[in-house]
Amino acid sequence: MSKGRVSSLRVQPSYRVARISALAALSVIGSFIHLPGPFSTIAFDSAPGFFAALFFGAGDGAIVCAIGHLATSTVNGFPLGILHLPIAIGLATAGAVIGLINKLEHRLSFVPALIAGVAINTSLVIVVAPSMGWAATLSLVPFLLFASIANAIVAGATYVGVRGRLRY
Repeated sequence: MSKGRVSSLRVQPSYRVARISALAALSVIGSFIHLPGPFSTIAFDSAPGFFAALFFGAGDGAIVCAIGHLATSTVNGFPLGILHLPIAIGLATAGAVIGLINKLEHRLSFVPALIAGVAINTSLVIVVAPSMGWAATLSLVPFLLFASIANAIVAGATYVGVRGRLRY
């Protein structure tokens, strides 16, 4: 088992569903921890998804990231309406990219993986441009960047803390 991940091991489907459910539940809890910004959907909902991508791989990370965003949207009453679906797909892509980059056999491969995840997460602001206009859209970038970095730091610190130590 390399770097503490278990994505290469064959696990029972029920075990995988349980761990995805637990991490998605943490995303829901994180959705109640709001970060400064004009939308209440800017929260600590991505950290469990980023962690899942780092520790369990691209598939689990993508699922938890998408569920996390949809949970945050639901908790906050879908302030962007149907635009939350393409944002959830974009966050699933971020989770998958994090998991794929972290597969590199290097001790610090999680750093470029999280940087890529932050870049994708922040660039998803483009989705709201048609409905909000470019000025309002660009004013969201600092808030999204801050929130993405905060989520990545939490996920990265958790990953470094448990990799190689967590056994199941």
